[in-house]
Amino acid sequence: LLNDFMWLEDIISLVEKQASCELYGLLKRPDEKYVTERAYDNPKFVEDMVRDVAAQLNKEKRIDKYVVESENFESIHNHSAYA
Repeated sequence: LLNDFMWLEDIISLVEKQASCELYGLLKRPDEKYVTERAYDNPKFVEDMVRDVAAQLNKEKRIDKYVVESENFESIHNHSAYA
């Protein structure tokens, strides 16, 4: 029964691995350049993110049901993207 348990941190890690790049609260300039370039090289729409997370959750035997939602708070448009 203990093996059927999935830690919240494991779910967070699963989700973060599907993003276009890692998230950081604070970066130095050289690190900011690396993260920006990584995100640019691996773009994802919210629909892609939702689809990729769902695909990973479908592989996880410890999860019966789930809902995946994603929102991108746009910085260059007047609207956010939601899936």
